[in-house]
Amino acid sequence: MAVTKNSSGPVAVTPPFCAYNRVCTVSREPKTAHILPWPRTPLRHEQERQFLPAALEIVETPPSPVGRLTALIIILFFCLALAWSWFGHVDIIATAQGQLVPTGKIKVLQPLESGIVRDIHTQDGDKVRTGDLLITLDDTEVLADRDKAMHLLKQAKLDVARLTALRNQTNPEQAVDAFVPPESVSPDELQLARSFIWAQAAEQQAKTESLEQQIGQKIAEAEEIRANIEKLNATMPILEERDAIRTRLLAEQVGDKFQWLDAEQALMEAKHNLIVQDRQLVEIDAARQSLQRQKDQAIAEYDHQLLSDLSDSEQDVSGYTQDLVKAERRLVETKLRAPIDGVVQQLAIHTLGGVVTPAQQLLQIVPDDQSLILETKVANADVGFIRAGQEAQIKVETYNFTRYGLVHGHVISISPDVVTEDKRAIGVSGDQNSDGKTSQSDTTNQSPAYIARIAPDTLTMKIDGRDETLKPGMAVTAEIKTGSRRILQYLLSPIREYQEDSIRER
Repeated sequence: MAVTKNSSGPVAVTPPFCAYNRVCTVSREPKTAHILPWPRTPLRHEQERQFLPAALEIVETPPSPVGRLTALIIILFFCLALAWSWFGHVDIIATAQGQLVPTGKIKVLQPLESGIVRDIHTQDGDKVRTGDLLITLDDTEVLADRDKAMHLLKQAKLDVARLTALRNQTNPEQAVDAFVPPESVSPDELQLARSFIWAQAAEQQAKTESLEQQIGQKIAEAEEIRANIEKLNATMPILEERDAIRTRLLAEQVGDKFQWLDAEQALMEAKHNLIVQDRQLVEIDAARQSLQRQKDQAIAEYDHQLLSDLSDSEQDVSGYTQDLVKAERRLVETKLRAPIDGVVQQLAIHTLGGVVTPAQQLLQIVPDDQSLILETKVANADVGFIRAGQEAQIKVETYNFTRYGLVHGHVISISPDVVTEDKRAIGVSGDQNSDGKTSQSDTTNQSPAYIARIAPDTLTMKIDGRDETLKPGMAVTAEIKTGSRRILQYLLSPIREYQEDSIRER
């Protein structure tokens, strides 16, 4: 082994092989392996280590810096990831599916009652204006009901006018003159009503006059009896005096007994007649009072019957008026007209003479010139975090969002209660797959959920260089930003959930 020197002293030890053959160069690196604790030995060159035994070669070979560098990089990356997970935040998104609907909602045309289709004036895709006639139903039965209600109403009004005239006037001529017929009454009906008034008033008048005549007779009989009583009362003193004279003469045996008997008989007959006349007067007065009561009762019953019939007729007028209004309404409903401006779709009838049922959906009208909103179903787990004004990103199913982008919007409202209808404007159609089973998305949409309404910021999308307008009925998915949290919280949330829910099972 040779030692190389210079002016500053020995630098390195050269192995004999290298010194004699001049094959290798001397390394000037002062580093050693530092594996063993004894004093460091000069560093061997790599070519020298190749001729050493395997164990010594491993011992003499210095450690590679790649491992340390890799460990350092891993530690640094872990620290950076930990810092990023603490300072970094991610958005909390609530995903809801739905579809675009007009703000005015899609209008459904339905019949009020069952009927037969007479005319169809529209077809799918037609643009209609408010009030346009779309479908005509047969109105034969409705017209018959309306005419019947009109006839009954006119008769009821005639009865009211007739009874009013009879109530105000008892004389037949005056009652006929007081009769004020309603409008649109035919001459025959008017003549019949006047004849009825005359007959009814004349009947009541005849009954009243008959009772009055009987009362007058009783009054005359009573006057005659009173006259007889006065006559008897006037002759009674004379007869008594005559009887007294005859009695005195007979007692003095001067008078005739037959004359005394005649005087006694005349006096007794006069007294008896006076008693009979008094009784007859009482009976006649009682009969007169009875006739007077009959007259008053007849008048009261007549007035009561008039009032009762008048009240019933007025109620009939009110009832038939409502029946006429309903019949007119039913007649209007036989002509189904467009409630708004829009486009006809889903026409369900195509056969003249076909039968429709009440509330059957005949067609739909999609409103024109109305903005669209998104109606989505929000799960119970997310509804507590959704508020009006929150931002939302809308993915239109028709256009791939990875290629054509998203539509931005914001939440405008959320329903106060869950909606359980199977079919809404957000609409799950309930169609079945080819295997006859309802799809999982249908089942999900049919479950109770809250309705969130989202207004898109724009109704157009840039599709292959052209602007395409969003259309009602397009299926969309809304991602509503409900908040944010640290990435570390997101990573630790499964652990915390597992910690809370585990070690509790029975």
